[in-house]
Formats: sequence, structure tokens, C-alpha cells
Amino acid sequence: MAPSARIVLKPVATVSDVPVSEDSPTSELEIGADSGGVRLAGTLWRPVGEAVAGVLMHPGSGPSDRDNDVLFPPIREHLLGAGIAVCSFDKRGVGGSAGSWLEAGLFAQADDLIAALAVFESESRRDLPLGLFGHSQGGWVVVEAASRGVPVAFVITNSGPGVSPARQERYSLANKLTGDRVPETLATYDAVVAVMRERPGLAAGLQQLDADGVPYRELPGLEFVFEDEAIWRLFAEISDYDPAPALSRIAAPVLAIFGAADKITPAEESVVALRAAVRPELLQVEVFPDGDHRLLHGDPPRFVDGYLDRISSFVLGSCSPPGRPGMIAA
Repeated sequence: MAPSARIVLKPVATVSDVPVSEDSPTSELEIGADSGGVRLAGTLWRPVGEAVAGVLMHPGSGPSDRDNDVLFPPIREHLLGAGIAVCSFDKRGVGGSAGSWLEAGLFAQADDLIAALAVFESESRRDLPLGLFGHSQGGWVVVEAASRGVPVAFVITNSGPGVSPARQERYSLANKLTGDRVPETLATYDAVVAVMRERPGLAAGLQQLDADGVPYRELPGLEFVFEDEAIWRLFAEISDYDPAPALSRIAAPVLAIFGAADKITPAEESVVALRAAVRPELLQVEVFPDGDHRLLHGDPPRFVDGYLDRISSFVLGSCSPPGRPGMIAA
């Protein structure tokens, strides 16, 4: 799927503006956006007093809602405490949004994010700096959206791979394997991806894999790909997305956050790719040694020390007026 040549952005009416809780002076605004005829539902959270910046958060893979299950709320509360407004939307077919997430690849999700950004902007003061935050698969989405020339003050990728989805999934698979069958299993995965590149339907693809003697049913954690036509087609569509061209077009400060203990996103390989693609004066990289895919560690799991402050300080620094400390030239 190619990026849309023209995106029509249409802010929709506010539903309600109510306090987050009786004890909190912050407020939340239920909002909606139209993206190519698909109605998306979201929330805009406002801090106490006048916001100094705004962050539009995009979740990871699968049927993710505006909270990305339990990941986004604590990040959001930290940002609100720093005077930063936060906005996020349910993915297609999730929560209050229409459509289906299974029919929204990375380009369509970028369309949705840009539509959401237009609504966020319409509900904010005119000069409020707005930026993007994408977790995991959402990292590819915010990069793609920011590369299209939309006015963003900054971009944050949170465990967002600098490599293709196919490469990222191969890394994740390798971390699930043990013993002397690792090379054989990875070769099986490579054979599946090669067939997917030809874009057959599920039945035809499985028939070809069976004819070639590829033991695809033995791939751990990927069984669902071979059981659902829509998932097969979505995986095939996004698998070869290369974020490098989009990264090279971004003209705003970029913060790439990784956990060195992440078993899903290849942090080291992604850092190399980001440094090769993003303008060096725009790029900041933070790798937390103990962080996993969600930048958690310990038992019970908690965010690694310094993670939340790194996000808020980057946002505030990126939005400082010219001549003040913390300003990053775009």
C-alpha cells in the first residue's frame, strides 16, 4: 500500500469536557476524527493551567486502544504533571473507533494519526507545540506521519524499530528459540516471508509453503498468522516497510528510546539504522540498560529509573523558545 497522495482532515464535534476525577483539576475532552471516511474516537487530556506542549500518542500492534492497555496512563499522568497536554485515539475497530485494525497497515495508520493531529491542533491554542509519541509498531507510524511534512515540534519513538517489520519479527523469533534448531527455524521464517512478498492469499500461500516442504506450523508464536486471512494479508503488507526514507525526511527533533533488555525490538541494530538515516543534529538516542520492550524492569515490573523524566525533558527542551536553554534546532 502506498501513502495517500492527499489526506482530507476533518475535525469533528466535541462530545464532552469533564474532569478526570473529582480530586484532579486536570480535564479530559472526548474527541473524534474522520480519516478517509473512518470515524476515530479519542481523548484529549489537559493539564492544570495552560499547557506548554502537547503529545499525540500512538499505540503498538494489534487491537490497541487509546491507553495501549496499561502502558500509556502512567506516561500520560507524568506528562500532565509537567504541564504537557496528551491526546490518543483508539485504533480502527477498537473501543469507540469504526473500521478494522486488520485493514490498516502502517500507511493507513499514519493517515489516521495525521487526522487525529488535526483535531488535537483544532482543540489547542494556536501556538501550542505538538509532537508525536509512538510505541513499538507505533514507532513506524509516527515516523511515517512526521515524514509527510505535517507541522510537528518533535517525534518520540518508544521501542520503535529502525528496521523493517520482517527484520524485527525475525529478531523477536530468534529470542524465543533455544538449541541447535535455531538456524533451521529462522530459515523457515525467511521462507515464509519470501512467499508473502509475492502477495498470495492465505490458502494459496499455505499451498505453496506445503509444496515447498516449509514447516511453517512449527514457528513459535506465529501460529495466528497462518489461521486468519486478514492477519496474513496485513503481515504481508507491512513486512518490508523500510523506515529509512521516512526518517531521512523528518525535520523535527527525534528521541529514540530503547531498552537494552528488549527481546522484541533489536535495539542495537535500530540505533545504527537511525544514526544512518536521521539528520545528526536532530537525533537523540537513549538506551536504558535494564529496560524491556516497555521500558520496565524488576519484580513487580516498573519503569526504569529516568525513563519518564527523559520523555518530559525532551518534549520541554524541543519546545523551548529560540535562545533559551534546551532548544534543539530543526
